[in-house]
Amino acid sequence: MNKKISMALESYLEKIAELQTEFGVVNSSVLAERMGCKRSSVTSALRRLAEKGLINYQAYKPVTLTKEGLDTIERLDTFHNVLAQFFTEVLNIQEDFSQQEACRLEHRISKAVVERIALYLEFKRKNENFDSEKNEFKKFIKKNFK
Repeated sequence: MNKKISMALESYLEKIAELQTEFGVVNSSVLAERMGCKRSSVTSALRRLAEKGLINYQAYKPVTLTKEGLDTIERLDTFHNVLAQFFTEVLNIQEDFSQQEACRLEHRISKAVVERIALYLEFKRKNENFDSEKNEFKKFIKKNFK
């Protein structure tokens, strides 16, 4: 079974996770409303997610995430958090914009790159002298990018 899914399907999966946390179960009409699309589009997406083993779906029944679906959400959350932290702490990008960019990029970036960024952030935290270099970079950014 092919687990690779598109950015659009990942967005559906994230919204399902959000609604499942909020309500316990998800129905397609609420999902369509929250996604801002037609129920037929939601039904098509739900079928594809079910084929990939990421959700439990039957017509007219509530939708829930499978273990694989939860793992995918966890991966996306990790990618998002690492990217947002990197943008904010290292590149000195404002928090709200960092969150927006992380949301867009979490769907496209490879696991290897996220792991390398996470290692960089860990190294930076463990090496206090490294922080002084970061402050120099912040000054450089403020001077050259307004």
